[in-house]
Order: sequence, then C-alpha cells, then structure tokens
Amino acid sequence: MIHVIRSGIFSVNSLIVPVEKNKVFLVDPASCKLSGDENSILDYLKKKKLECLGIVLTHCHFDHITGLKIIKENFPQAKIAIHQAEFNQLQNPPGSINESAISFFGLPALYELLAELPEADLALTDGCDYFGWKVIHTPGHSPGSICLYKEACPEYEKGALISGDTLFDYGGYGRTDLEGGNEAVIMQSLSLLKRKIPAGTLVYPGHDSFGFSF
Repeated sequence: MIHVIRSGIFSVNSLIVPVEKNKVFLVDPASCKLSGDENSILDYLKKKKLECLGIVLTHCHFDHITGLKIIKENFPQAKIAIHQAEFNQLQNPPGSINESAISFFGLPALYELLAELPEADLALTDGCDYFGWKVIHTPGHSPGSICLYKEACPEYEKGALISGDTLFDYGGYGRTDLEGGNEAVIMQSLSLLKRKIPAGTLVYPGHDSFGFSF
C-alpha cells in the first residue's frame, strides 16, 4: 500500500507508491534542508531497500518539489514527470508560478534551493498511464494540477485517488489565489472528479489526513 511521509516546509504528504516487488515511484517529494528533513524520504527508501523508478509531481508549487534534487541524485534513472501545462516551469526553476508564490509567502530563501532542482523529464497528458495509474488533469489550483487514479483491484480494494492539492485535505480543495489559480476552473475539476471517481475510493490528498473515502 501507499506509504506517506509528511515532509517539507508545509508538511506535504509525500507518497511512496508500490509498483512491483521492491520498486516504487514517488509523488511530490518535499523533504529539504530548509525544513530539516532533507533525508527523510531517502532514508526510508534505503531502509526498506526500495528502488525509485520515477517521480511524479501533482503540480509545480515549491512546497511539493523541494525534495527533487536529493532523490534524483540517488536515483538518476528516475524520470521526473509533470503535466505538460507546467513542464516549462521546471526547465529553468523557480519558474513564474513559483516566483509569484515565493513573493506571496515571503520566503526568499527558496530561490537558491529551487535554482538547484533538476529539470522535468516527462510531460504528462490527461488520460495517460503512469505505472498503472490514470492521470486526470484537474486544473484550478494551478494550470497543470493532476490527480492519479487507480481502479479497485486486489491491492486497492476500494480504488485510490492521489489528488495533490486539487483535494487539498479532508473536505477542502486547493487555494486559487496564486498565479495560475482559477476558482471557476477548480470547480469544474471537482465536478469532473465527482462524476468519474466512485464513492468509497480512498483519497490521498496533498496535505493533512489521508486514506479517507471520496
């Protein structure tokens, strides 16, 4: 099952998702030196002897990506994937979206940290497959926000939805007042999820509690 490590300066739910045997992919690795937990995800992978096959970002906001460098250094074969609408934001970080967010939160120390991050490798599109999970484009919190959905199966009897900040936490959705956010658009994305995702699906959001029913 999915293992959750709360990491980074805003306590992101960084996810370690099984693929097969000792192979996994990561979602939103956020551990970093600014939050004093730079090695938390890496230490877990080493302790459990897990191989990271890939890193998928639910969106490009700084609090979800600050752990990319250390993971990529230790697993150079793991390609970084993000929706095509935000792919360019990681080609020359921090990118305009994070420039705006850093200014909004007043965190100038992040400029140096983000400048060290590796570029994205893969541009995801709506409906594509990522290690057996379906990518659902859910803009509104940011232009390239995505969810990952796994239908009910032996490993996930009720199905599972990795929602990033589209479903921010239990009963809440992501803010829309940062650059690229749009309240009307996120309402459309939430409506889409309600139509597509069966009731009872377990949700793993970007923050706070997880494993609750959709």
